[in-house]
Amino acid sequence: MSNTYQPILLNKITDEVVIEILNAIIPSLKFLKIEYFVVGAFARDVELLAKGYNDSPSRKTRDLDLAVMLSDEKAFNNLKFALSKLDGFEVHQTEPIKLVYKKSYEVDLLPFGEIVNEKGLVELKAKKTFTLDMPGFAEVYPSTNSITTDQGFELKVCSLPGVVLLKLIAWEDRNHRTKDIQDIEYIIRNLYLLEIEEIASSNGDLLDILEHEVNFTESVTARYIGRVIGGMLKDSTTLLNRVEQLLMRNIQDTDNSPMGKIMSFDTLEESIQVIEQIYLGIKDKTT
Repeated sequence: MSNTYQPILLNKITDEVVIEILNAIIPSLKFLKIEYFVVGAFARDVELLAKGYNDSPSRKTRDLDLAVMLSDEKAFNNLKFALSKLDGFEVHQTEPIKLVYKKSYEVDLLPFGEIVNEKGLVELKAKKTFTLDMPGFAEVYPSTNSITTDQGFELKVCSLPGVVLLKLIAWEDRNHRTKDIQDIEYIIRNLYLLEIEEIASSNGDLLDILEHEVNFTESVTARYIGRVIGGMLKDSTTLLNRVEQLLMRNIQDTDNSPMGKIMSFDTLEESIQVIEQIYLGIKDKTT
């Protein structure tokens, strides 16, 4: 794990029921000796809060996504069975990766590790075979951060560059979901001041390289995030090529960049320039 932060107040970013879920599941994962990390919008909010971002999110997260490192399908089923026996939890009736808490809150268990087959897929044999494509989870896992909560337990959370990487991949698969790109933009717009010391000390050249960019802080942040992602992907050629091609398609189509159109910069050109900095940051680390 790369960082340990000061304790955070979870009720700033989520509600009491999600805190109940965490209070039940996290000690259980520790007892079962299962490595995990939080992903998705909740990971984004936890990481930003831990870094000192004090604004509450516009919508507090109700659902929880947990990446869990498992050896095989039997280990996954054993974990799901154990968690479903906790008070208030039950197995989702149709989706084998989901648990339901108090009939309304969902917990997704996203398996990675040795359970992934040679095709890069996870196959779960429920009522019918359920196949998951899980790219990126193994790559972001080494950079997860440990964050202590006011509840007294420790959360292992996907880093913000890791969140960006996973959301890029998720959006490619479901590009009708604008929220993935909006979340990426949210991170890019807010990370600079929170990480300025890290950026200045380890990537200080960016302050000079990008000093004339229209959106200076966002461009520096995007390039920095790209460099971190490049480090994650340098040994994963197939996924690296996939992410680079996704970004290139959205950079080259200057009149109709789907990703650029979702972002809210003043012009499409400015949005594309920020996307390009993610791409260039990746290339900085991989060429």
